[in-house]
Amino acid sequence: MKSAYSPKNNHFDRSKPFYPLVMHFIVQLIGFKELAVRGIAGAQDVNALISQVIGKVAIEGHEHEVDDVKRQLNKLMGPLELRTEQDDDYITVDIDEIAQEIASNFTYLSSFVMQSASNVLILAHELCKDKRYHKSEIWEFLRHCRNAAAHGGLFNFLHGEPRRSAKWGKFKITPVLQGTPLFKDKNKQGLISPGDVIRLLWDIEQTYPQMD
Repeated sequence: MKSAYSPKNNHFDRSKPFYPLVMHFIVQLIGFKELAVRGIAGAQDVNALISQVIGKVAIEGHEHEVDDVKRQLNKLMGPLELRTEQDDDYITVDIDEIAQEIASNFTYLSSFVMQSASNVLILAHELCKDKRYHKSEIWEFLRHCRNAAAHGGLFNFLHGEPRRSAKWGKFKITPVLQGTPLFKDKNKQGLISPGDVIRLLWDIEQTYPQMD
């Protein structure tokens, strides 16, 4: 059963720093799954999708937008183009080729998805590290998780750390965690799981309504 307090990623305050971080984290995970399915089931029929969308546009009385919709859909469904100033050109990424790569190497690549969760912790800390609430127990917990995420995914306490109380719910950062993983691995060794990243940021935002 889901906790009554479980946050929804789109319920974060859009005027505060965590909302875009959580949204992009969710998009990365969903995108990974969707591409794996695409690699197995094959690409969508672009023409069929265009016909479906165009039919909806026509029903809504926007026939004059049909050509514009076609152009936009073809661009969205086509290759990803990343601008490079070094070559004054674009790097073109074929979506179906990437989907096949993920489908063929799903287990291996999925083990690196955890890096997305680590990146969220690092960015969340960097965005707010100079704020006045950074000496609280929950903030100290985030700080130590950030340090572990940025140093190989393992807790590594230096200079007498942890120096201040670092707690979040049932979790507590203590020297006993030295050398252990931040995220639980396949052997169940570690402290937290990817969903805890969202829950931790939610609790920080709710604890400090003045954060900006």
